[in-house]
Amino acid sequence: MKRSWLPLIIGFVITILILFSVFIFLIFLPKKQTVEDKIALISVIPALTSTPVVGLTIVPTPTIEITETIENNYKFKVGEFVQITGTSGEGLRLRSEPGRSFSVNFIGMDAEVFEVIDGPVESDGFIWWYLEAPYDKTRNGWSVDEYLQEVTVP
Repeated sequence: MKRSWLPLIIGFVITILILFSVFIFLIFLPKKQTVEDKIALISVIPALTSTPVVGLTIVPTPTIEITETIENNYKFKVGEFVQITGTSGEGLRLRSEPGRSFSVNFIGMDAEVFEVIDGPVESDGFIWWYLEAPYDKTRNGWSVDEYLQEVTVP
């Protein structure tokens, strides 16, 4: 039996043609883009911002300050300076509280100057003022206004 070489040759040629056509097809296929070749188009969209809410604006109204000035018929005011006078050398008793029954802190002499810190307080038929020596804060006490006169300190 003789073998025919013709179908074998035809099969071989067809295989070669198929391989050749696949090779040509792969060569002329559009080139695929790689990751480096891809260009991304990015559109930047700004983030949303909150819209300020316009609400009721409260505008404070000025408060009227009522200053009550009471006219008094007292000789002195707090912050003024007074001088002891008219004690005939006996001095003026400055007491721990306004009143004749309270203890004496010390005795101030004529011509001594004191600052009026507090008062007036009415007690025992007198008007009392709390005095303090500007040169010595420990020299202080309540005194009647009968032996005091206002002095101007330059």
